[in-house]
Amino acid sequence: MKDPQRNATQVVVADPLHQAGWDKLTQAEDIACLGPFDCQEHLHKVLGNADALLICSDTTVDAELLAAAPHLKVVARAGARLDNVDIDEATRRGIFVVHVPDAHVLAIVEYTFLQMLALARQFWRGVDGVVCGDGEFGFQLAHKTLGIIGFGRHGRELAVRAQAFGMQVLAYDPYVDLSFGREHGVEIVDFPEVLRRSDLVTLQTAYTTQTHHIMNAAAFEQMKPGAYLVNCVHTALVDQVDLLAALDQGRLAGAALDTWGGGLQPGVQELTAHPKMLLTHNQGQATLEAHANTATQVVADMLAVLRGEDYRNVVNLPFTREHPYQVVKPYIDLAVKLGKLQGQLVDGWINRVEVELLGEGLRDLVRPVAAVLLSGMIRPFDARPVNWVSAPVMAYEQGIVTSQAKGLAEQGVYPALIGCRVRWQGGQRTVSGALFGNGEVRLVSYDEFEIDAYPDGYVLILENNDVPGVIGKVGTRLSREKINIAQWRYGRDFIGGRGVSFINLDHRVPPAILKELEQEPEIHQARLVRL
Repeated sequence: MKDPQRNATQVVVADPLHQAGWDKLTQAEDIACLGPFDCQEHLHKVLGNADALLICSDTTVDAELLAAAPHLKVVARAGARLDNVDIDEATRRGIFVVHVPDAHVLAIVEYTFLQMLALARQFWRGVDGVVCGDGEFGFQLAHKTLGIIGFGRHGRELAVRAQAFGMQVLAYDPYVDLSFGREHGVEIVDFPEVLRRSDLVTLQTAYTTQTHHIMNAAAFEQMKPGAYLVNCVHTALVDQVDLLAALDQGRLAGAALDTWGGGLQPGVQELTAHPKMLLTHNQGQATLEAHANTATQVVADMLAVLRGEDYRNVVNLPFTREHPYQVVKPYIDLAVKLGKLQGQLVDGWINRVEVELLGEGLRDLVRPVAAVLLSGMIRPFDARPVNWVSAPVMAYEQGIVTSQAKGLAEQGVYPALIGCRVRWQGGQRTVSGALFGNGEVRLVSYDEFEIDAYPDGYVLILENNDVPGVIGKVGTRLSREKINIAQWRYGRDFIGGRGVSFINLDHRVPPAILKELEQEPEIHQARLVRL
């Protein structure tokens, strides 16, 4: 056990971790490590100061454990499964939940192919000393049809190997379009068709409430007579009672099941010795490379979150493989500024937040942008931190409606624009900001005023009459306090009408000076924000 260093980020490692992960963790100079622990009691005692918790499959992260870790920022799961983490409670507490969805991909795909070959040649029967009789032959995979349920990374890798064996590949995935399948030489079909046409069906989809027992009696009835089923992903994708019946009735010629993600259901013990069943336990990911990759990747991702460098594989943030954090980051930076601006200027409890994104390819970024905007506006009711994870939950709890809107801003010449309108009882305010090609962000509108301002540092915002003398009065008072003006940006509705000033300052303005400014007849409001 390594004693924590003063001022270092404390990471508690609950379960044994592959040495490759330990090496990466202990080499980080800003990290102090504790663990692993052989009992929950010892683990709970050290969670009081923990910044991050790294677990494998042995530790359950529930509400009780999270309550013992008031400073926890990250829970990292060394593996793809998250059924031992209460994600909802972690999200409510603003804790980032990291997992490793891809480290085991090749190991599981190769093991799936091993199972298919074993079924094709009845290999496991020979290993058990059972000799096939006359006329009992296996079959070749070439020219057979493989049906893949789930065409994510697992499914695509499996398709490549199946095509190398000369197999025709069908895939069912409601989130994949036909053109994407054609790019990979795969025919995308619906669920009944993939069952009806396939000689072998393999499950490569994530386990969710929607995919629980996706293979059941109704699905087996639709399968091609004499077909085979292979599942090395999660046991609960298959209703094992219905699987046993399908094997006994001869509907299926055979099945292979790796019991990763749970054991056998009650009442299906016959599967363990069934002549048509190849049953293994937790072998799909059992390679040296998979375990080393898992350990090093989960440590790298956890450290990236702790340092604010990247948020890949954070399950309770709306970043995806198609829209990873590093690609979205410039828009996030702009949203951070707009959210802080709106949050500091709002004059009551917010009841509605509306968001509009204008620009090529921005349609799918509404969720991450909205989460970031909310994090700058939410006023907490309790001790929970307000961040990108917790803000949407807290907004829901406070009755704040978040929606996508149109007409909040005009794109004009700007390549990318974010508009945000905040409504509260008795008022509303709309602001919009632009993102330029060099990554620079600007505030380009404030309610009805067009403005070109820098949302950075201390900003004095004045709403005033558009008359001579305002700049002189403000400059005099700031000079008297030895507060230097870095930028002064001005917008007005028409000559002699109303104007708004965004004044970037090097130092904070005392509240007394703000009150003095508001006493001037030309100045309606003086507000200081820090962005």
